[in-house]
Amino acid sequence: MITSLFAPRWRTVWLCLLLLVGQCVAKAATTNPEAISQLLNRIGGDGTADRFVTVVDASLSTDGNDVFVLTSHDGKPCIKGNTTLSVATGINWYLNHVAHVNLTWNNLTTNLAAVSLPAPAQEERHNCHADYRYYLNYCTFSYSMSTWTWERWQQEIDWMALHGINMPLQIVGLDVVWYKLLTQDLGYTEAEANNFIAGPCFQAWWGMNNLEGWGGPNPAWWYTRQEQLCKKILERQRELGMEPVLPGYSGMVPSDITSKGYTANNQGNWCSFVRPYILDPNSQAFTDISAKYYARLAEVMGTSTYYSMDPFHEGANTEGIDVPSAYQKIAKAMLDANSEGKWVIQFWQWSGAQYNVLSQVEQGKLIVLDLFSDAHTHFGSYKGHDAVYCMLANFGGRTGLFGRLEKVMTDFYKQKANHSNIKGIGATPEAIEQVPVLYDALFELPWRETAPNVTDWVNEYATSRYGTASDQAAEAWQLIKGSALKCETGLQGPHEAVLCARPALSVGSVSTWGGTGIFYNASDIVRAAHLLLEAGLSGKNYSYDLTDVTRQALTDYAYYLLPAIKSAKESGNTVLYESLRDKYLQLILDLDNLLCTNENFMLGRWTQMARGIADEVTGTTDSDRDWLELNNARTLITTWGPQTSSESGGLRDYSYREWGGMLKDFYYARWKKFFDNGASSSGITWFTNDWNWAHDGSLSYDNTPTGSTAEIAAQLLAAYFVKLTPSGAEPTYYYRGMAQTVDQDYAPMVYAGKNYTAADFNLSAGLTPTVCIDLNGDGNYTADETFSGLPVAIPTSAAKLKVKAQIDLGDGTVLNYHIAIADEITTPRTVSVGSANAEHGSAAIEGTSETSVTNTDF
Repeated sequence: MITSLFAPRWRTVWLCLLLLVGQCVAKAATTNPEAISQLLNRIGGDGTADRFVTVVDASLSTDGNDVFVLTSHDGKPCIKGNTTLSVATGINWYLNHVAHVNLTWNNLTTNLAAVSLPAPAQEERHNCHADYRYYLNYCTFSYSMSTWTWERWQQEIDWMALHGINMPLQIVGLDVVWYKLLTQDLGYTEAEANNFIAGPCFQAWWGMNNLEGWGGPNPAWWYTRQEQLCKKILERQRELGMEPVLPGYSGMVPSDITSKGYTANNQGNWCSFVRPYILDPNSQAFTDISAKYYARLAEVMGTSTYYSMDPFHEGANTEGIDVPSAYQKIAKAMLDANSEGKWVIQFWQWSGAQYNVLSQVEQGKLIVLDLFSDAHTHFGSYKGHDAVYCMLANFGGRTGLFGRLEKVMTDFYKQKANHSNIKGIGATPEAIEQVPVLYDALFELPWRETAPNVTDWVNEYATSRYGTASDQAAEAWQLIKGSALKCETGLQGPHEAVLCARPALSVGSVSTWGGTGIFYNASDIVRAAHLLLEAGLSGKNYSYDLTDVTRQALTDYAYYLLPAIKSAKESGNTVLYESLRDKYLQLILDLDNLLCTNENFMLGRWTQMARGIADEVTGTTDSDRDWLELNNARTLITTWGPQTSSESGGLRDYSYREWGGMLKDFYYARWKKFFDNGASSSGITWFTNDWNWAHDGSLSYDNTPTGSTAEIAAQLLAAYFVKLTPSGAEPTYYYRGMAQTVDQDYAPMVYAGKNYTAADFNLSAGLTPTVCIDLNGDGNYTADETFSGLPVAIPTSAAKLKVKAQIDLGDGTVLNYHIAIADEITTPRTVSVGSANAEHGSAAIEGTSETSVTNTDF
């Protein structure tokens, strides 16, 4: 008799076999997974996936942490990882460290068909030491992403995957969630909902409970487009292994919610904007509306492990609210919607009450983003909750070469050693697409056991950045690392460009919370620009960096030129004042010309992307495009808000941009008006001036670069800087148009009876400088010590001393230095040193052990 397979004993065996097979299937490696193959073809062009072998193999991780391995298979580079995201991260590591290909915001895709992709010489394994790799800030969705189409979005998601980001903030579609909630659940009309929901470029601050309706009203097509875009973003992020951080609920409601029968608390104003009201989280209304909110959120975005909530953001009024209990109720609402959820909260301008209530949230259910770790850290204040070390390198999207590169690359490991609750690393910039080196470095750190040697890392970065080794490029990056990327204060973003300020002869800041003071040796950036130019490289990355570093050198020059203009005016030197004023105005136009050689520094890129949003939807019109560009994209980067918020609230110029097209038409026009008005703002209403430009539909900007970056950079560096190259020493640079003292150690030897040519100075051809030399050493320049042009004949009667000298180029450029006048010895002379004894001391002749030397130039 044959026993049935379905008898109890055999059924148990069968189930065990099925379970074992299931486990084997679950752990089976997947070769060339579709998501990774598509990623490779997107970043490198069709056929790129065929040049790699990629493997997702969960068994590679033995401790639950992510891992990737670089190896080879059949002569091809082979990238293995325990997850799809780990493989993507490994691909980026391979590209940077083996193939010397650097993909970043200015170069998100490249033609890898033209690049050698060598198989790694030996296997290389990297384990991840950060559970959380967080990315973005609410502000980024406005200052950078608000003008993006799907094409740009999918490139960014690929960038996220390549950098190993596993928990990106994702708020696109929040407006759709609220539109549905208001009109379908809370009794609002479409018009009433639009009075609350902000326009495209201002949704970050609306989502953070700071303002209502500004930038709107949004047309009906906008919500359709946003929902479609939201779903595309989330699908791609999840496909590549990311768990998005979705916007949770902490009680925000429209300020007119009382008209719908609810009671809510007035949070006060934010920068003169009326804030949304907030429901007391301890109220039944909060319980009811939060449940409706999470249902709408799931409908539009699905669910996630992570939910972002920042109650009482930036000084909101909490009067009458039991804050500790409120934190409990906010967490409970999230967990009622998703029991697996974790609350992600930003540490930013908390009140004392907020510091002390974290213990009200269950351990393991709260992740604190230490938002500005690169400037200051607070990990001991988080009551043991998981925390993320975050870099906040940009505020407002303001243009500038800035960062704390070396500090971040070493401090992350120090902080982790001191605080066991640090479970991740993150980038929380208010805007992106600037200084990509910071992000390339930051997101490598979780995959390293210890801090890298930063000098060596930067040298290797320069090679991968340009695809070839260059001594000049490496030296340039070392100078940048030690200057603009070495901020040691709490400065919020780059020092600001005086050229972009409301005009005045003294400019301390451009925006309300910024400053113009330069915290580094500005000549280092000038030298870095010259070195990059001398490197003579090519490619998108080279063009971007040469543009950016030259821009920074010239921007810093303006900071020193403006006080010279002020001094000339106040001293009554009209000729010099007018010369320097004209130089300042020309500098703005020259910078505009330089920036227009690279699309990434052009206003037209921003405005054309904004207008392009309307092209993603059928039936839109030019008025839709104008709304996107004028009411949103251009308003954000000028007045920011209406007059009260712009001026009294301090928001104007917070998001200024040093961009081609904008320098010429906006900043130059402001300064020209100021100087034409006698260097005075009397009678000029700057808000009206700025508002009119932002809303002038007759002005249009394209995004097609013109001219050669290298050619224009060479012209401008020669026009605005004087190069001094002493024999056997590194060159230094001095600003044209102002008086400066040359390094005190510089004093070249000049022989009496010979010509002095000032050959160490790289003076432009055709110049006839005025040269003064204190030939008699009395400390003054007389008429017979003043010469027109070079060379200057040094008389034999000149004092044999270290004396003052001066070169005046006639355009305000005055260089003060010293020369050493001496007799040239042409007849051999012998100097003898007799034997010395202990009583009289000893004597020596440098460079020899002999007791006498003979030389014709002693």
